[in-house]
Amino acid sequence: MSSPTRTRHSPATRKIDIRVNALERQEEALIDCGVDPAHVIRAALRRAVKNWELGPDFVAPSEEQRTRITEWRARTSLAVDAMAVTSLLRAQDPLDVLSKWTLIRGQLEPRVWAEIDAILSEIAAYAAVPHGDDEV
Repeated sequence: MSSPTRTRHSPATRKIDIRVNALERQEEALIDCGVDPAHVIRAALRRAVKNWELGPDFVAPSEEQRTRITEWRARTSLAVDAMAVTSLLRAQDPLDVLSKWTLIRGQLEPRVWAEIDAILSEIAAYAAVPHGDDEV
């Protein structure tokens, strides 16, 4: 006997493939932090999208220099509000020739970079406090 299917009333979404990387200015701290930089960037991405919603206005991607270390890049698919994407498409890309990531990266990348900075600060603060497990 199968159970009845529940209908969820959630807004329509559209999946967008995204790929984010750290900024060049974050490279040294990522290398020195003692945690694999790719893990830090993936954690930052998870934090950045946790409560994020795509806004209706296009934000141009930042001109800040991203690191060239491609092994650190975090890639995933993100479900975003379909109506917001459609609105951005109409305003910025009516011919639908750009990648959808191009339309949303100006809103999302700065959040990821801020989370990378926050994680690096947390790692540094944790490392600065003695934890007693090094004592004999």
